[in-house]
Order: sequence, then structure tokens, then C-alpha cells
Amino acid sequence: MSAALQDGFTVLPAIFNQEEIGTLRQAIADSIDRVARVMLTPFAASLPSAPIEERLERVTREDRAYASALLQVVMADAQRDPRVAAIATHPLLSESIITLLAPEVPTGHVIRTRAAIPAFRARISPWHQDVPRPQSGTGCATVKVACWIPLSDVDEHSGALEVLPGAWHAPCLHEAGDDGHFGIPEEALPGVEPRVVPMRSGDVLFLDRFIPHRARPTRGLQGRWSVVMWVKAGGQRSSC
Repeated sequence: MSAALQDGFTVLPAIFNQEEIGTLRQAIADSIDRVARVMLTPFAASLPSAPIEERLERVTREDRAYASALLQVVMADAQRDPRVAAIATHPLLSESIITLLAPEVPTGHVIRTRAAIPAFRARISPWHQDVPRPQSGTGCATVKVACWIPLSDVDEHSGALEVLPGAWHAPCLHEAGDDGHFGIPEEALPGVEPRVVPMRSGDVLFLDRFIPHRARPTRGLQGRWSVVMWVKAGGQRSSC
């Protein structure tokens, strides 16, 4: 593990400038628009003028099923937008990843959007690790670090992540809860004090694959959108 990740996480400030964050926010808004335009529900019902933090929460208060459909399709498809996919080649982010993973070499990545919408996540999410089954050595088991990029400022009341700091070297037990969410049961959690990680938009949170973490809920109309890139790595960089 990199020295910068001895606690299992680190925040690097201002990796993205505000113009770049605005571009990612617009990609999310455009993705919602694209989905809304092909559905039978009138496009105006998707509230296209609302900010992305409020949009789906406000739609939910009129039509929960419609809001859920918009959210699920956007979460499944927004990473195909070239503006979102471009984070994989962002110069400052790429340089930071190479430094954090050294001497291992990045070998691939997976990008997804994530949202915390109050109507759909009124409770705190379960504790989990990104790689609970590393023994296969393929696919997500080769993920070494996650890059979490919030598209707005976050704190304990607005969707920040909460972590259990430490140099964890193996997965904890994970089980499916009553609500179907996969997570670490309370009795299997490491006995350390949780830490909320507040961030400004433009910052990037790097998470080691084994650090237990969860998302804090949001309040009122305010949701939270983020982009996550899981980075795979293997081997070592040649010294020649």
C-alpha cells in the first residue's frame, strides 16, 4: 500500500477545476434529459430546469415510479457520456493514480455515476468494502483503489463518505441485509472510530480497496451526485 494510503484513504484537493466539475454536472443533467425524452411521461415532468441535486427528489414527490426509472437508467448509462468517460485520461488524476499505486502499474478502470437521493436513501447505507472477494484475481478482484469525485461540496449532512481508517489487508464478512443491500454486519466491523470525510467539489477521495466505508444520507430536497472510478493494477513498473 502507498504511504499516502496508510489510513486506507487520502483526499487530494482541487484535482478538478470548477469548469471541469461543471462539465460533469452537465453530463448528468443531459443524461437525465435523454432518458426523460424517450419516456411516455411528458418531458416537463422531469423538471429540466431544476439543479441536479434537487431534480429527482422533486420529481419523486409527484411520481416516485417515474423518478426511480430516471435514476436507474442514468446510473446504468451515464458513464458512456464522453465527458464522464474522459476522467480516465484526466492528466492530474492520472498522475496522482500512478503515484499512489507505485510500484504497481494501472491496468484498467471502471467508471460509474452514483447518487444519494433522499427519497431513495433516507437511511445511512451499509458498511462495505469495494473488493470483498479478492481471491479470484480477475475482474473486480484486481481493483486496487477507488477515486470518488463528488460533484458538489459534501459533509456529514450532504452525502459525504464515512470510513473506518486503517491499513486493512483482507475483506470482512459481507451479508445481504433485510433490505437486500450487501454489507458488513455490525459484529464483523473492525473496532475503530468512524471518520466522516468532508470534501469540496474538485477534490478526489482515494480509497484503498479494503477500507470499510459507507455514504452518509442527505436531507430535504438536496441529493448528491458523484462519479467513481475503480482502478485496477498489477505487476510492477520496470526500472529500465
